[in-house]
Amino acid sequence: MKAKSINLLFLAVLVGGFIFGATDIFAAAHPTTLITNKITGVGLPGKPGYTAPHICIQNEIGKVTCDLVSGANADPYVCSGNDYYAGATLRFGGCTENNAYLGYVGIGYPPAIQGYTPPTGAHIAYKNASIDGNGNVLGIIDYTPIEANFNLNKATVIERKLPFVGINLSGLEFGKLPDPMTIPNLSDVDKVIVDRSDLDDTNKFIAGNANTVRLPISWGYLQLEGAGKGDINFSYYNNYVKPLLESLTSANVYVIVDLHAYMRYSQFGVEYSGCSDDPTAKCPDGTIDTNTQDYQDVWGKLFDLIAADSKINKDFIMLDLMNEPVGIDTNTLFDIQADVINLLRKKNFAGYILVEGNSWSGLHSWGQNSTYNNDSFVPNAVVFTRKNFEKHGITDLSKILINAHQYLDSNFSGTHNNCRSDLDSTGDSGFNLDAFVTYLQENNLKAIVTEFGTGTDSTSCSKPLDDFLSYLEKNKDTGNGGFVGWTIWSTGHGWGNYNLRVKPNSYQWSILSKHI
Repeated sequence: MKAKSINLLFLAVLVGGFIFGATDIFAAAHPTTLITNKITGVGLPGKPGYTAPHICIQNEIGKVTCDLVSGANADPYVCSGNDYYAGATLRFGGCTENNAYLGYVGIGYPPAIQGYTPPTGAHIAYKNASIDGNGNVLGIIDYTPIEANFNLNKATVIERKLPFVGINLSGLEFGKLPDPMTIPNLSDVDKVIVDRSDLDDTNKFIAGNANTVRLPISWGYLQLEGAGKGDINFSYYNNYVKPLLESLTSANVYVIVDLHAYMRYSQFGVEYSGCSDDPTAKCPDGTIDTNTQDYQDVWGKLFDLIAADSKINKDFIMLDLMNEPVGIDTNTLFDIQADVINLLRKKNFAGYILVEGNSWSGLHSWGQNSTYNNDSFVPNAVVFTRKNFEKHGITDLSKILINAHQYLDSNFSGTHNNCRSDLDSTGDSGFNLDAFVTYLQENNLKAIVTEFGTGTDSTSCSKPLDDFLSYLEKNKDTGNGGFVGWTIWSTGHGWGNYNLRVKPNSYQWSILSKHI
């Protein structure tokens, strides 16, 4: 009895040595064994912005002990404290919890990949995982497709107060590269992963009679080789953008495809697509582009992909040519968008096209000089005129929409939680709503407000939000110019506790629903 107990105890210690790293018993069980991170990443290998994963080796309590950047090597068993097994996470950009998580990898002895567990509900994979005879950790990190969902709630055919009303669905456009944890996901397959899915919320918005979704996408993610260069990045478009377009348009929901780039090209993996949370960083990041051919190139290629997809209902596609231009000559801005309109019409796109103005396309500043970095530019109201459209050969303006943005906080930025209530204010610091409506009517133009929003302070924001929507309805287009719709900023699971995030149970939606 006693001898048998001793044998069982020895076996338990032996197993413990394998699993928990009892290196005091099995010290130096094998010679130093190096592995080298040679996993292929995303982007264009050898080009700026190419991003390979870090191998973040952990010890038995989950603490990262070795960070293997691309090309780096280490002994995984020394790092893990276990002579026969090493566990590691894969991440982009570093080994902290703030870095995009790409899954968990097990490394056995002799060095071999014992298994890979992808992040639950996030569409990215470590493919062809292996370790060769020289200790090189091989394989490819790649985005994987989100399934289209053809069972969404159908948008109803009813008479709404304005023709286009709905939400922004954000998550495809921000960062230095796409983060699989924040990508909008409407798949039925992934709906069980609540914090990775947008299906439930989006279905509730549609059931509440929203019929429009603005979908921001990144120029830098679409064209990896540079502005107006190379093919569309199919890893981004096919896996993430395409299923959203197919899902939403099949539900009779209008989708505003928004090139969310501020008249800037942001290099994939290097520059932030948009503005980062770092107050010292350049905002917006990237390089201003005034070459009209670059815009025609990306829109021409993007439209061709949409047009060729039989699962996308083109009747529900709307195109927003450029999100929030800033710091560019207003005439140049108009000329570029006019050129893209002419290109799209030549390609037989008959749907709605949205154009945005200088100075973040602010409604309140539409009639004022645009200032940026101490430079001053001609007001949008002077340039975006019916006469100027006609001068550029655009005589049918029935489906050309002026796209303005208007947040309701103190400096119109959407960065504050409380709101102003003086919607009738005028001048340099005023909302100037009447001046914008006068501009629309003088030019017989239609407008849509695709970004507006309020922070978390429902006490100060509820009435201004209600009043703003009422103002849009009061000044809707009846044939002589006015508003045709709105999409609030913003929904999307990737926002977490962001102050402008809207959910079906948010106070904002309770107000919006009255205006549909």
